[in-house]
Amino acid sequence: MDYVVDLVSGCLQTFQTVYRLFNPKLYAYVLKKTGSAYMAEEVVQLTFIRLWEKRENLSSEYSLSAQIFRIAGTILIDQLRKEAVGKKHLTIVENDYALRTEVDQPEMHHAVEQAIEQMAPVRKKVFKLSKVEGYSYKEIAEMLSISPKTVENHVSQALKQLRAAFSSIISLAIIMSAIIHK
Repeated sequence: MDYVVDLVSGCLQTFQTVYRLFNPKLYAYVLKKTGSAYMAEEVVQLTFIRLWEKRENLSSEYSLSAQIFRIAGTILIDQLRKEAVGKKHLTIVENDYALRTEVDQPEMHHAVEQAIEQMAPVRKKVFKLSKVEGYSYKEIAEMLSISPKTVENHVSQALKQLRAAFSSIISLAIIMSAIIHK
């Protein structure tokens, strides 16, 4: 039976048949790839939604199986990216909370100012123009007669310096907190 032609024409009965045929295979595939029943259910559901929504784009040149699994692969990658971004944001929030509880704000502000003041003059100027005054890399490049890539490099190096300064401050705060709470 040519499921592709029937799906393209919008046959709901064919869609239900295709769903029953491919749902277990697709679920098992995604479960094996991710180890997550939730992710497998989510990807399968989204795959069949997209299959129905984009049924006009199906091709008789390829097997329906290949097209369904390609859709599922794309959705799986999207879902994994979203999950990774979510975890990254959660980590940032958790780190920010830990930082605020371990280090008091005036001390942190002073440490940031000190770290910025220790930067090379051009790097300090570029960093302040970018992060404090909000200029774009292109605007800064024009102001200072340097390339936008140079601006990007200065900001990147400035952020590395700040991260290094913060890590030592946080380490000190954690040690002090452990000593105080003994």
